[in-house]
Amino acid sequence: MRILISVCGEGFGHTTRCIALGEALKDEHELLYLAYGKSKDFIEKYGFDVVETYPEVKLKGKDGKFDLKSTIFNKEHNPKKAIKAEYKIIKKYNPDLIISDCKYSTVVVGKLFKKPVLCITNQNYTKFKLKTDIVVHPTMKILNIINKRCEKVIIPDFPMPYTICEYNLKFLDNMEFIGPLIRYNVDNVSNDNYVLSVIGGFEYRYKILEKIKEISLKNDLKAILVCGSYEVAKRLRKDLKSEDKKNIKIIPFTTEMDKLMRNAEVIVSHGGHSTIMESLCFGKPLVVIPDLDHPEQNNNAKKVDDLGCGIYLTYNELNHLYDAIEDAKLCRKNAEKMRKLYLKYNGKENIKKIINSFNYEEYKKFNLFKVRT
Repeated sequence: MRILISVCGEGFGHTTRCIALGEALKDEHELLYLAYGKSKDFIEKYGFDVVETYPEVKLKGKDGKFDLKSTIFNKEHNPKKAIKAEYKIIKKYNPDLIISDCKYSTVVVGKLFKKPVLCITNQNYTKFKLKTDIVVHPTMKILNIINKRCEKVIIPDFPMPYTICEYNLKFLDNMEFIGPLIRYNVDNVSNDNYVLSVIGGFEYRYKILEKIKEISLKNDLKAILVCGSYEVAKRLRKDLKSEDKKNIKIIPFTTEMDKLMRNAEVIVSHGGHSTIMESLCFGKPLVVIPDLDHPEQNNNAKKVDDLGCGIYLTYNELNHLYDAIEDAKLCRKNAEKMRKLYLKYNGKENIKKIINSFNYEEYKKFNLFKVRT
């Protein structure tokens, strides 16, 4: 089957789980990715064919705060440009099936061509606070109209009641939980007694990295910071003494994230869904520090806390970060339960079953979309 996989490049979570998807499908199907920016570059490193598209939105924020209005409403990035480009790409490639990870311009174009579409998402609803919900609710209503047109809405998460994105979901008739969709093998987990920070990528999170560095040096706490930027890494290293380096390691990027997660004691995350999935699939407890005014991340963090798999810490509570890390260590048993659950609900295996059971011949028979000749 000829499959087009379209990836939202905002944050890296959509990209990593689409790589996991590609690894699961590449031996049995012909694949082409639609992506942009760093997401496109990252997918290409895994050897997949990628065609460039445009972003529908661009994440914006400052001083720990996610700016929702600036993200959704801006002149530079909007769905029209993406739809125009993707119309040409889909017409030329003529896929048998489209899989979109939160790239709704592709879903719209796919349906214009009457193509079958699977949509991967971890959010189609939110309830956080009026300030953000007044913008998010109308947006989600529109997205759910699109979701209902898809053949399936795939949720790459644990089954209920262990679903991390539960507070970000409105249940639909075509929704299916497949288990976490992660890149890594989660065998041979150990504990090397260090805190791993995977917070990075956006300037407005810098204060968190500074705080982890501070408490690491003050409390003789081993820490590894993967900060997602050479500039940020340089700033953090600036005043480090040679003796400090026994406690703290600062890395701009890594190709060994699985190894770092596998051996960590606690993982500090910003609340992105895919990072939480990867951490819990390794059985690692979390300290989750969501961006201010980011409804999805805050809801994910709350669910982690409710399940006893980690600690929810707000950006305004960074003075309590050391205590949160110590408390997170006590959540190890519950985090390990999530790892065992993942071994039963492997997202890569389950999505393969869904796609391999997809009856393309039936679609041709009933002429539900244009068939390649």
